[in-house]
Amino acid sequence: MGKKVLYFITSEDITGVELASEHTGEDAVTILLLQNAVYQANKTNKMVSKALDKNVTIVANKEDVEVRGIKNFISDKIKLIAYDEVVDLIFANDTIINM
Repeated sequence: MGKKVLYFITSEDITGVELASEHTGEDAVTILLLQNAVYQANKTNKMVSKALDKNVTIVANKEDVEVRGIKNFISDKIKLIAYDEVVDLIFANDTIINM
């Protein structure tokens, strides 16, 4: 079993999601979308769908989604978490990659 790797993404740039979805090996990959990166959690985003199909876990910050008024556009496969849960997620992973 590999490591738990968290991709910490705050930008609207799709590059972080692309890199995380291409992460190979036995590592368990999670993508955390914060700030403007939550726009990438849109149901129509093909790169996010591709990552989900590869068993990459994607979570988005609930408060950032709500502030931007996009809750109804978020994929059902993406878990929304509060800021206090972000800290738990960080400590649950072996490696953090900040994008």
